[in-house]
Amino acid sequence: MSVRKYYLDNLRLMVILFLFPYHTLIIYSGVADYYFNVANNLVANALILSLAPWFMQLLFTIAGIATYYSLKRRNSTQYLKERVSKLLIPTLAGVVLVIPVSIYFGILYQGFDGSFLSVWWTMMSNWMEYLANGLLLGPLWFLLYLFIISIIALPFIMKYKKSNWRIPLEKVTVPKLLLLVIPLALGSYFLNIYPEKSLIQFLLLFIFGYFLLSDDGVQERLEKSRWPLFISFLVLLGIYVYISAISITASAGAAATTSTPLAIDLLVKLLINLIMWLGVLSVMGMGKHYLEFKNKSTMYLAGISFPIYIFHIVWINLLANYIIGWIPDLMVVQVILIMALSFVLTLANIEVVKRIKGLRSLFGLGTKKKQETRME
Repeated sequence: MSVRKYYLDNLRLMVILFLFPYHTLIIYSGVADYYFNVANNLVANALILSLAPWFMQLLFTIAGIATYYSLKRRNSTQYLKERVSKLLIPTLAGVVLVIPVSIYFGILYQGFDGSFLSVWWTMMSNWMEYLANGLLLGPLWFLLYLFIISIIALPFIMKYKKSNWRIPLEKVTVPKLLLLVIPLALGSYFLNIYPEKSLIQFLLLFIFGYFLLSDDGVQERLEKSRWPLFISFLVLLGIYVYISAISITASAGAAATTSTPLAIDLLVKLLINLIMWLGVLSVMGMGKHYLEFKNKSTMYLAGISFPIYIFHIVWINLLANYIIGWIPDLMVVQVILIMALSFVLTLANIEVVKRIKGLRSLFGLGTKKKQETRME
């Protein structure tokens, strides 16, 4: 009997497709440092802030759920081999072959006139420095984090599978799930290897996904509570985005000069994590109700979702470098062209890679028979 939940495939695909507007609009925002910044636009800031608190966290949660299904069909050794081939090797390949290209087009916009090979050699020969400042990984931090988390979580999962004790999942209600925001908020303070990317928080999301949200009964309760959860999420997210977007736009990149008291900082952390956790739970509930379907397009795109994640950044930066110069006063047109063309070129890029045996394995595409989407 198949255990595939197509809505989880579709949710994962949805998040990865969000990266096209996210990494395009961040060029026009003041929310975070990027390879290059063109503006500090209020609309761009608002749209970035509406995604930033929750969408990558949803991916880690789905990965935890997917691991539950994966370990029904694999033993721990097979699972580890799959994690290496799908996460670690593509991360290393991306660091060597993809990220330097995206950085090159970013610094071209800043006026760099050297060669790509000089950029590549500088990055590879000073990899520890580039790893420390986040440039070496770029968006591939997600794949590396997920690999590390999978390795950390596996012994606990296997011990639980062999034990006689079981979590009473029938007693896991939506209010009880909401209380998990407390450990998530506390965990977000620790192991922020990259800014605002806590390994502990993502590990907890993965664990909650595996042990709690993988249960059919829990998923059904989220589906039943989808509208109260989703409306609560939208209201809190709207308040957060309104305040933050105006503040960031007004500051125009000015550095903060005062420190925040610990109690206030903790309350802010709690609020942001509540928004995040409501987003994860409500979007899962919505997805279960509205996204439990498949067609040729969703199956194709979901099957290459991780390669899309790896390659999209190159095409966004390449196109942005040229399009912004060609039509400098038409921001809306720039954004539309960068998003649309980068999506098309990313798919074309992947189709080329799929036809080259060595590259196909390097970027987690496996054999042609395995390119059909899998929830795990």
